[in-house]
Amino acid sequence: MNDLKEFWEPGYLIADQNQDGVPDHINVNLQLPEEFTPSGLIDFCARLGFETTALTFDFLNGNEQAEYQMDFVQDEKVTALKLHQTSRRLSVHYRSEQEVSRFLQFLACEWPVADMDKKPVETIYFSEEEWWVEQGEKTPVSFPKCDEDPQYKKSAVKSLTELWEYDAFISDSTPNPTHKQSLSIHVDKGISQEIFLDICYGAARIGMSSTALQLPMTNVGEADVFLQIETQNKGQCEIKLEGERIKVQGKGLALRHAVRYLLHDKHWREGGNVSFWERPDLDPTQEEYVVSSLEWEGERETVVCLDLIRTHHSNEADEITIFLSEPLSERKKIRNKVQKMTGVEKVNVYSSFKPIVCIVMEDWIEGLRKVASEIGHIKFVCKEEMNADGCELPIRWIQELYPLDEWLGEELSLHKDVVTFELNDEQDSQVIMEVYDKSGCVILEETILVPIDSMNYVDGKKRVYPVSNEVRWMVGGEVCKQKAFSTDRQNFYQFYQSHVLDSFLANLKMNEGQPLFDRIEIDVEMSEPEEKLPVEHERISSLEALHEDLYFNTLHFFDIHSKNQHSPGGVYPFMKVREGSKPKAYIKIYQREHAGFKEGAVIGLTFSSNHTYPTEIMKDIDGVFKSEKTSSPPPSSIKVGEHVLNSKSASFRWIPEQSYKGRWIPVYEWFTKTNESYLSRKKLSVYKPTVLIEAGHHANEVSSRPSVIELMDELSEKKRIDHLNIVVIPNANPDGDCIHKEMTKENPEWKHHAARYNAVGLEYAEHRYQSTPFGEARVVTDIMHRWAPDIVIDNHGIPAHEWIQPFAGYNSPPRFKKSYWLPNALIYGIARKLQGSRYEKQRDLLEQIQNHMMEKVQGTILEEKNKEWMDRYKKYGHQWLPDVFPVEQTGSLLFFTWETHPDPESHVAISRFPDWVSADLISEAADETVYGNDLKLCIEAQKVFNTSILEVISHKQSTSNYQEGGYHIIERKRPLIMKGETINEETLTHRI
Repeated sequence: MNDLKEFWEPGYLIADQNQDGVPDHINVNLQLPEEFTPSGLIDFCARLGFETTALTFDFLNGNEQAEYQMDFVQDEKVTALKLHQTSRRLSVHYRSEQEVSRFLQFLACEWPVADMDKKPVETIYFSEEEWWVEQGEKTPVSFPKCDEDPQYKKSAVKSLTELWEYDAFISDSTPNPTHKQSLSIHVDKGISQEIFLDICYGAARIGMSSTALQLPMTNVGEADVFLQIETQNKGQCEIKLEGERIKVQGKGLALRHAVRYLLHDKHWREGGNVSFWERPDLDPTQEEYVVSSLEWEGERETVVCLDLIRTHHSNEADEITIFLSEPLSERKKIRNKVQKMTGVEKVNVYSSFKPIVCIVMEDWIEGLRKVASEIGHIKFVCKEEMNADGCELPIRWIQELYPLDEWLGEELSLHKDVVTFELNDEQDSQVIMEVYDKSGCVILEETILVPIDSMNYVDGKKRVYPVSNEVRWMVGGEVCKQKAFSTDRQNFYQFYQSHVLDSFLANLKMNEGQPLFDRIEIDVEMSEPEEKLPVEHERISSLEALHEDLYFNTLHFFDIHSKNQHSPGGVYPFMKVREGSKPKAYIKIYQREHAGFKEGAVIGLTFSSNHTYPTEIMKDIDGVFKSEKTSSPPPSSIKVGEHVLNSKSASFRWIPEQSYKGRWIPVYEWFTKTNESYLSRKKLSVYKPTVLIEAGHHANEVSSRPSVIELMDELSEKKRIDHLNIVVIPNANPDGDCIHKEMTKENPEWKHHAARYNAVGLEYAEHRYQSTPFGEARVVTDIMHRWAPDIVIDNHGIPAHEWIQPFAGYNSPPRFKKSYWLPNALIYGIARKLQGSRYEKQRDLLEQIQNHMMEKVQGTILEEKNKEWMDRYKKYGHQWLPDVFPVEQTGSLLFFTWETHPDPESHVAISRFPDWVSADLISEAADETVYGNDLKLCIEAQKVFNTSILEVISHKQSTSNYQEGGYHIIERKRPLIMKGETINEETLTHRI
């Protein structure tokens, strides 16, 4: 430094230790005389803190290794700051402590003064409220009055538990990239220097955590919060919250403990003791108990079938056709028994689950093989479903055929496009197969009419028409008699509707803010079809379909019948496929004692000389004051558990919340590391763009959790993210993750949507920014407070195979506006597209992300797999019902943009914070539930998606540091600057 005008410039008193272009170290040591306690030093330290993003409490009478040393020398003649260039030493000469206090305030608040001469300044003089430089004119000192900007208005502190909650002394009630601190500190003159220096360090920490800091900070008449530290002759020290005032009163060691707790200690979420009594793992375990237990056992449908044949057999019949929801092995047994019982040789026993696929694969295929060399075209003419009261789609019987085109192609050595579909609203049979030779003549024709039943859907309005069981006696190919009967699945599902759901409705008791019940455990054992097909991940699995029906239909039931009850309780269907077994089920409904919200605001803390933490807290519970003793703080190290993958590269692990079931939800943070003890995330977000990535939101979508850890470790090793801060929720839904692990033990390749939402069936994303007992809903809100991210990414997944629900219209749940019956891509994207003329830059950024992502996917296996999935999706769905099976593409990449409008009440980040969130995106990979190479491919797809976004962000962002209305402000231009965008070079972040 050769000019005191550079006093606060980075590179001198403030340094960049890790060479990332961001100030992160206080590079000066202030050597103070004994008993020296000028209040202006508090302001000076606050300004030192404001100019950095990180610090350690070692710059007062401490760090002799600092490049700059600053001495304080009493001088009867002059108060001045002198620069000794050769020794990198600064000397503060002072006539009185009162005058040097005002001088330090002036240096903190007003220096350097605008429009000064360009001549270097080596000495600044101060006397009687005036300052001047060599051969300069004396100028009165006048600190500007703070003008209150409504955008900076901070709500009053309601509880002492709010302190340091989000990496700042006092946080705004609403997330904001501007962290404003308007604080007035009043300190008794008689306080010891030891405690005074603790206060100075605290002021530096408060300044560091701020992006808009009111200066001066001491003895100010107008501020949002007043901190009074007073010596009082009493044995204990108290911290009291009285409206806008925080009072610290005591003496000696107890007072020092209180001051250090208030200004030095970290929040329990960061491993400190602040508000440690709030840690959720200290709460008593919530007891659970069974409120209802039911058993169901049915007669096997095979037994019912044989009884019907004994009772109703027609001796005229020369053919018998039976539909049963049984595996092939059991159906063969029934065929043999019926042949022996009736003497009829031609007995067909078809599956009543995906019956047409089974008929083609087990029966019609023989005729097709005989004419395979002649086949030019196979057309399936399907009945258009026209039930006005039904949940089924018009293409219900085309859906039934999936994935016959690819299966037939392999079996007959034909291209899958040889198989086509057609809808017909006049035919009675659900499906007619017409086989044409190469000249267009029909060479084979088959038709089938499968038995259909009718049942109520859970909404009490619609009907569903599932395939059921039936025995048909036929003479000469014509039906002479038929008897329908229910499948085991139908029988159980109807029992469940009447004895569980309808029973709940009759006894429904609302519990505001809490689930109706903890969980319903449904253990089902049946003999049902379970077969993996040689097409991608496809399978024939009637009990997987029942699992999906039980889960989603139960949730839909409570959506409809329990108004505003968004979290009815967990629904856990455990299915066991047991060939030849008698159908049975065990249902238990559990409840647990609800912990509720912690009552009361903490308005008082008591400290003794023996403990560094508060030994007693005072609460205000609706006007009633209640004192509670505290126990010793728990170990600062929190054992997270095995549900979270470790990262070898994360800079910090922060643990903000627990799930509903008490599992920790950690957050990993990547930023350029420093050796400092304290760090301001909000200020780091001023200097570098911040990206939030959420993984594992829906726990049965398995690729995002390993993908994000792999990606971050790889990018960190290659130093490709040094220009960014990245915040990751590595397992956003640990309760769902544990449910998924439990369910995959029995059926490892099912979708297991019971693990989709949280433990009580809540889509917790819709409860963000609200008061909620669900920690998983609070994590993103916590991060928005702590970091104010520019971009929010939510890594999701879709089913890897067909999603069937026979008791909900054969489609994916009616509660979804679009169909997820078939996967539409290996990887695709969704983004919220802000509407309005103010948000053109956000839309431009989104377009650049889409284009870059498309380029990264082009020519890769991801593009190849995407095309395969899209061809199926269009063939079976989109070409018939484009609104239900939508397609929106950027080149070859499926990418949906959802029109989004600013809404301060929205749970969506870019809608709630449109002025500072630049992009809000969702990835969808076909990963429910996959393993091995398929999982690796989904992991790679998620990595490409996330990398495409990170690569669009420019290394150069525009920041500004200025004074306005009594505040020192540092801010970055938002929305983000993209690569290739022209900016003002004078405002670049990387200017050190």
